[in-house]
Amino acid sequence: MTSTLIVRPVAHCDLNHPTCPFSHGVNKGFEILHPAVLSRVLRELKGYVFDEAVISCPNPLLHPRVTELASLMKSVAKRLSLFTPVTGLGKVSKELLEMVDELVVISSSISELKEEEERIKGLLSQGFENVAIYSTVTREESTLLAASEHAEFCRKYGIPLRLGELPYVNKVPFKLRDALVKEGCEVSIPYGLKYGYEASVTFMKDYRVTVLERPSGRACRMLFIDYYGRVGKCPFTRPLLEAKDASSDLLRKVIYSECPTKDMGPDYVPEVRISLRAGRDVIIPPDILALLEVIESTNSLRAACRLLGYNPSTYVEKLRSLEKRLGVKLITSKRGGSLKGVTLLTEEGMRILATYRRVREAIMASLIKENVYRFSFEY
Repeated sequence: MTSTLIVRPVAHCDLNHPTCPFSHGVNKGFEILHPAVLSRVLRELKGYVFDEAVISCPNPLLHPRVTELASLMKSVAKRLSLFTPVTGLGKVSKELLEMVDELVVISSSISELKEEEERIKGLLSQGFENVAIYSTVTREESTLLAASEHAEFCRKYGIPLRLGELPYVNKVPFKLRDALVKEGCEVSIPYGLKYGYEASVTFMKDYRVTVLERPSGRACRMLFIDYYGRVGKCPFTRPLLEAKDASSDLLRKVIYSECPTKDMGPDYVPEVRISLRAGRDVIIPPDILALLEVIESTNSLRAACRLLGYNPSTYVEKLRSLEKRLGVKLITSKRGGSLKGVTLLTEEGMRILATYRRVREAIMASLIKENVYRFSFEY
């Protein structure tokens, strides 16, 4: 049985991945796991070696602590994988690349992947061949399209393709297998664990794709350490131990314990709905607020709709209707010159987005203060 060590070294990230909550931290600073804290926990393993270890999106990637953490993890694992959003490729140092066995590039759209195509080609041409693309899926209707587009890209360069939920994010599990089968894909029975996920195989346009889903109660050997040095069974459950209390016996009990979600029945996760009211009669709903945020990141209405699984023509009409009721423009599109095809938020659109983010961060901070770590936002 595959044993997995997962370390999330940072509390917040500045790479602005449009669908990741860690891109929008509840404060402006960065909490980075101290190597001395990780070392103290790993020392207590007393010779235990994991089959795989994962560094989960350790931005800022150029921080010297990241390399130190990677070195420590390498000493207790047979294989080390580094996860990074595609937007962070330019921040991966040569020293860090030489230390890891695999670079897993997280991409939520083919457009952002193609923007970094030259960097990926550069890595491959310099002899670093252990690159994999992790295509994230957040909505059922976008599953097959996202996977097919990423499969075409990966086929071009002979890169392995993984397909799954946004990794290690405390949201309601996405039933990826069901969505693929619904679209007519054949998915194999799970063959084991990869990155702590249950791994199966399907084919997209005759290209092999690894499908990753949460273990869903099956036996596993996992250990998770967060940015404060707190230790737990996996990223989807609350921490069980502080680093100072992590003895050898307790760590092994965590690793060999049953999955905490096994036989627990439904998992009740808070889902927060944020709407903004303008005057007495106009409501700006969650889906429009989410769309404005992703437009701000991508500078493209079409790309934003694709990331969120929205129908572009439907949401063009929704935006126009809302603008008419508000009496102001929320977005503007450039039709000529070097910015042709670019969609930007207007000043009023940015003001609405700032209010939405401020409210969302206040809610997140309040939930975390009450030790509620698992929640999602409706969009």
